[in-house]
Amino acid sequence: MTKEVYQKLGEALNARSVTIPSVPCDEFFAFAEALFTPEQAELACSMPLEPVAADDLAAKIGEADIRKVEKKLEEMADKGLITVQEREGKKYYEFLPFVPGIIELQFMKGEVNEHAKRLTVLLRDYLKAMRAIMKTASPPTPAAAPAVTKTIPVNEEVSDLVTILPYDEVMRLIDSVDYVAAGVCVCRHQGDLLDRPCSKPKKDMCMILGSSAQSAASRGFARLLSKEEARRSIDEAEEAGLVHSFANSSDKYINLLCNCCGCHCLILRNVKRSPVPSKAVFTDWVTMISTEECNGCGACVDRCWMGALKQEGDTVVRDAERCIGCGVCMYVCPADAMKLERRELVKL
Repeated sequence: MTKEVYQKLGEALNARSVTIPSVPCDEFFAFAEALFTPEQAELACSMPLEPVAADDLAAKIGEADIRKVEKKLEEMADKGLITVQEREGKKYYEFLPFVPGIIELQFMKGEVNEHAKRLTVLLRDYLKAMRAIMKTASPPTPAAAPAVTKTIPVNEEVSDLVTILPYDEVMRLIDSVDYVAAGVCVCRHQGDLLDRPCSKPKKDMCMILGSSAQSAASRGFARLLSKEEARRSIDEAEEAGLVHSFANSSDKYINLLCNCCGCHCLILRNVKRSPVPSKAVFTDWVTMISTEECNGCGACVDRCWMGALKQEGDTVVRDAERCIGCGVCMYVCPADAMKLERRELVKL
């Protein structure tokens, strides 16, 4: 019976996002059980895709004691399994997907304890098992049809893929939202817990934007930043050569802005494995190199996480299919020979 509950939980998670799909296997059940009690898993499965108030959920599951349902929901919110929004004095609860959502909230605090280490190991084991299974099977699909496009808070439509944003667009995005909360980089923190540390900065590198930032901060998963603090964190990420990636799930749940390294970030590592990285993410931009101005120093080559740049004689050349338009290469170009241009406007 317990396994059936967690199998149902996997289906409910896939109905929300398949960025990291829930594939039924022993490793998934072990990870899910470390996050949810059977009772919490059952309640999560009963939650609709839209936010729901405790009284409405109680009526749906046939529970007369609304306070009992609300208490369970609050406990799940404190564990980072659901998010809470308040409208007109009433709380609405929403069951989170794995990513962006549950997994980030488990690690953004930067805790170093046995529970965090155990979760990290269980997640690593599950991801390894999931990749092996999905090599020979069709990936699960959401129960509800996913949106083809979504809108980031600067009112620009983007695809349902993780979106790569260059520096200027990140700054515009931060300026456009009311709240920014931040915690440690989830992937690099997991690296620390697995004794595989990364030298790139971690503090305030995972950011939650908008109303979900308030919810995360109120539960202690992240801290609210001023706009100036958020900009300083982006400057630090830019200097370190980190890729700014934005993810949400069909304009719901959590708007997550990450500053990612290619050595530890789960998503960037998968993008790099793709034969055409530029199609594995949404990117509006591509790096252009002026052969007249390029002095062939090669400083940009090692900085590119996707291997899109290589030295050819006295200049550097770019592979457009591997370029994801992040712009981190431009930061170290002493000749100012690189710029980003709109991909659709460039003949590649």
